[in-house]
Amino acid sequence: MKLLQELRIGQVVARNRVMFGPIVTNLGNDDREFTESHRAFYEARAKGGAGVIVFEGASVHESDWPYERAPLASKCESSWQMLAKAVHAHGALAIASLDHAGGQGSSAYSQAVMLAPSRVPEVNSREVPKWMEQSDIDSVVAGFAEAAESAVRAGCDGVELNAGQHSLIRQFISGLTNQRDDAYGADKMLFASQVIKAVRTKVGQAVIGVRLSCDELAPWAGITPESAAALASTLES
Repeated sequence: MKLLQELRIGQVVARNRVMFGPIVTNLGNDDREFTESHRAFYEARAKGGAGVIVFEGASVHESDWPYERAPLASKCESSWQMLAKAVHAHGALAIASLDHAGGQGSSAYSQAVMLAPSRVPEVNSREVPKWMEQSDIDSVVAGFAEAAESAVRAGCDGVELNAGQHSLIRQFISGLTNQRDDAYGADKMLFASQVIKAVRTKVGQAVIGVRLSCDELAPWAGITPESAAALASTLES
């Protein structure tokens, strides 16, 4: 079975093609760090045989606090080291998921305005985010790069950038949420490209993955299965 065969990913080799993806556990502490509970959780998955383990998403910027104990990347280097060591001991690759929920986040915990490409109300809460200025964009791009550098320095084999659900990157790509009239509206891939390039400069040959939304169920303006393949190809290049 190919599922159980090794798979080379850049400079590293996964022992099989089983990937345990990032999920919300809310096991973090009040300082927004990963904990011993996380370690036990991921170690069990490594013992179970997963070839690649992607840790719970960490917010790359202080403007993002999407749920109560969401990890904050700037505080996670030592705990990423703990998680990477635990899963490596059982033969799995360790990947840090890097997140920013953008307009799909929450202001409940930060008590601050949310950032997004455009002033499009979040579907569930109807909260209206701030239209990101260039200084906001530059700060978040830098946040992704710094978080990636921290994760790899901690011993992770690479990072996964969330451009899927609850993702600022996806919100820039999608016509549903990107209604800008500047360069980021004319080229909806610009923000994603800037994030990937900034991350690559910080992590060298470490793995960079992108979790991509392939169907927003809104074909009049959103990402569709027909357009997703082209998006993936563009992001890869």
